[in-house]
Amino acid sequence: MNLETIKGLGKKRIETLNEKGIMSAEDLALYFPKSYFDLESKDTFAEDGKYKLLKCKVVGEVKLSRIRKNFSYSYALLEGIDGNIFKGIWYNQPYIKNAIKEGDTLYVYGKNSNTKHGYFVVSNFKNQSKIDPSVKLLPIYKTYKNIGQSVIFSAITEAVNKTNIESVFPKDFELSHFDLTLNEAIKNIHFPNNETEIERAKERVDIEKTVPLIKLNNELANRKNSLKTQKYSGFSLILDKFCGFLPYTLTSSQLSVLEEIKENLESNRVMNRMIQGDVGSGKTIIALITCAYIIQNNHSAIFIAPTEILALQHYQKAKEYFSLLGYEVCFLSSSTSPAERRAIIEKMKTQNILLIGTHSCLNNDIDVSNVKLMVIDEQHRFGVKQRSIILERAKNCELLMLSATPIPRSLAIVYYGGLSISKLEHSPFEKQIQTNLVNESKENDMWDFIEKKIESGSKVYVVCANIDDTDDDCYQGLSVNSMFSSLSKRFSKEKVLMAHGKLSSAEENKIISSFKNGNASILVSTTIVEVGVDIASADIMVIVSPEKFGLATLHQLRGRIGRSGQQSYCFCLTKNLNETSSARIKYFKENLNGFDIAEFDYNSRGAGDILSTKQHGRIDNPFELVSLQTLKKASQIFSELSKEYSNTDFLLSGKDIEAFKGIGLN
Repeated sequence: MNLETIKGLGKKRIETLNEKGIMSAEDLALYFPKSYFDLESKDTFAEDGKYKLLKCKVVGEVKLSRIRKNFSYSYALLEGIDGNIFKGIWYNQPYIKNAIKEGDTLYVYGKNSNTKHGYFVVSNFKNQSKIDPSVKLLPIYKTYKNIGQSVIFSAITEAVNKTNIESVFPKDFELSHFDLTLNEAIKNIHFPNNETEIERAKERVDIEKTVPLIKLNNELANRKNSLKTQKYSGFSLILDKFCGFLPYTLTSSQLSVLEEIKENLESNRVMNRMIQGDVGSGKTIIALITCAYIIQNNHSAIFIAPTEILALQHYQKAKEYFSLLGYEVCFLSSSTSPAERRAIIEKMKTQNILLIGTHSCLNNDIDVSNVKLMVIDEQHRFGVKQRSIILERAKNCELLMLSATPIPRSLAIVYYGGLSISKLEHSPFEKQIQTNLVNESKENDMWDFIEKKIESGSKVYVVCANIDDTDDDCYQGLSVNSMFSSLSKRFSKEKVLMAHGKLSSAEENKIISSFKNGNASILVSTTIVEVGVDIASADIMVIVSPEKFGLATLHQLRGRIGRSGQQSYCFCLTKNLNETSSARIKYFKENLNGFDIAEFDYNSRGAGDILSTKQHGRIDNPFELVSLQTLKKASQIFSELSKEYSNTDFLLSGKDIEAFKGIGLN
């Protein structure tokens, strides 16, 4: 159903939703809350620095104070349920003066001011007059520049009532195996009566998302039983050649993984292996050596990455090494010209080459009859449909998957089932990264330090969670646009570049290339640099508002620096950390092992028990994680489904399960 059918969504708002991947009313129905307000919270104002939800009455005139051009605050006297009177303050929200009035009853979420006695800094609020009296848990959604809470809630309500989301399960199976249908679960997520309903609905939706993934991984595991006709030899020859020109020595862990791959390739069964390794552990060079071995044996290989930036970097590295071997490497993506594409298609028919690119390499016009190896980088970033296409196209060839995203061991056992997994324990370069937490009082000292390092040739990433200050939950002045503006003034415009997800792939590539090879010293961006951006000279990472990111993302970001083993610095610019966030960021500071961090992140965030994240009247990020218990239940459901239905292809045909947002393990 088109978004145009939803009231209140004009052309501009629909364009904004489209930018965020919400293309239909069904997508909107699957756009789940980022948190809930417990409207029965009994919290009261206190100077304790804790975030909380307060029910209060506006007992004074709402006033607006403009301090300077881009900074203002609105404030009013508020009376809590205990009769205590305090000042509510809204930074850079001048519309508040007209949005609320004396006598209104509000639910305000925030914390006391760090600098002003008796002030409560509001980060989110809701007027009681706009809430259905029967509502006990109020859903809060991530909003955008021209779409506020009331607009998105109204649009989602209409979308949920108008659409019917088809389950991946046959109707009779769904009714006999679940207490809730998928559509009932979706409604309960948006309009819950209590926390138990959220938990039950979350489990139902998590199973809907994970069963097709378990099906895919089971099929991948079963490929190990497939006999193959191709024979390989001369592995030590290609390995010696690489070791002769690599600028570093392969680690014992890399050599061990290569030995496992050699055994797979030289057996009579198709290889189906995943390499899990921390950022910078040397997965790519293992993949390239394997590709060269395939070409040496008169076959072709395809190396696929989820983004054009990452694919281009693999291509440049492969071209450098393969030219020394006399092997040809081609690059293919959606931006490849028609003439270049036709030339590559012809080469695939007649030559043994390495084709590197995005999922464009999987199109039906690409002849894969002589392709005997597919390498899939960051495989978890491909959706179910893309991975099913990979599986279909890779029927008769070896499969090597790479992942730098550590998955907690307890989940991996269930999630990956019988897949052969190699784990890289060490990096070719021992990383020397010092991680520091920087509060507002020390921020200027940090920039002074960075300024001196830039004079010595340092390259600096500054990563923000939001593009604009107008984005929901963005601390003022800490968005990509604001940081770019302030740093351009401090370091000069020539020294600072900006990149984010609203740019085209071509623009992103141009900016990152300019940062890598040009005179700019600072790149301000969103998490588009999280995976695959490889700039050897980068040695400083500033992560703005680190509490807005999961620990796995923080670890990936930190992995972008010190890739040549040089002394590097990761600064976490913190503001308004609560107790839980403080403990998580502190663990990140003190630990460099990605697998340990993943395990801690999983356990500390409740492992699926969403009520464990309830803090002071608010349930945060309820749909970020899939619990081990749910994953085991999903495995059991798939097993029962396979017994009852001999053909489970329907799980991947015509069911748009890609639309689910923010459930994790995607």
